[in-house]
Amino acid sequence: MLELTILGSAGSHPGVGRACSGYLVRSGGTAVLLDAGNGSTANLQRSVAYRDLDAVVISHRHVDHCIDLIGAYYALRFDPSLARRIPLYAAAEVHELLTGLLSRDTALAFDEVFEHLEVSAGDHLEIDALTLRFAASVHTAPTVSTRIEIGGRSLVYSGDSAGGPELVELARGTDLLLCEATWAGDPADYPPGMHLTGTGAGEIAREAGVGRLVLTHVAGGTDRAQVLAEARAAFTGPTELAEDLHTYLLV
Repeated sequence: MLELTILGSAGSHPGVGRACSGYLVRSGGTAVLLDAGNGSTANLQRSVAYRDLDAVVISHRHVDHCIDLIGAYYALRFDPSLARRIPLYAAAEVHELLTGLLSRDTALAFDEVFEHLEVSAGDHLEIDALTLRFAASVHTAPTVSTRIEIGGRSLVYSGDSAGGPELVELARGTDLLLCEATWAGDPADYPPGMHLTGTGAGEIAREAGVGRLVLTHVAGGTDRAQVLAEARAAFTGPTELAEDLHTYLLV
């Protein structure tokens, strides 16, 4: 069984009742945090303490996906119950960004709290019974998309992405695709190589033959209803907008 809880679904900046990207994946007693954008770890702590995370995975260095690890660092550093370093699997440049925001002494202590390991396209790892695979994402900073599997069930998180064949292949046949859909309308109206529209997310889901599409990272100025309508026009399977604190069970 896989359990996915949306901790934050806003793109670029928080919205009313919506934190930035953060997602909790659980299976049995294993808990993995995918991204830690602005405000998302306040929702994390409703169900899992920082010290009880088995790992953290960060897709890329943009602050709406990782900045809450600064607060997590302070919470863990002063937690008398913490008995181990939390594994931090992060794309290139994440570690440098986060430690660069700290003073020299605290930057050194960051690695006493988090065990940093850089991940990139093609990497595989095991976190307890979970298998994680990574693919390169088309974005403006080094970014990974992530597939998590256990017992024949799987979910894929796009990270920030402009789509492309790597994401399609990673998502092939997955039960749930958690896919960014930052924009709506004509992709030509936006800078290339950055993000997907609702249509683009729907096309990825259709090409990959996924079971369910959940749209996330919708930008604050984007019409969420239009994003959903576009995605549903491109993909006929179950499709919905991510909502903070909603949980999906894959059994």
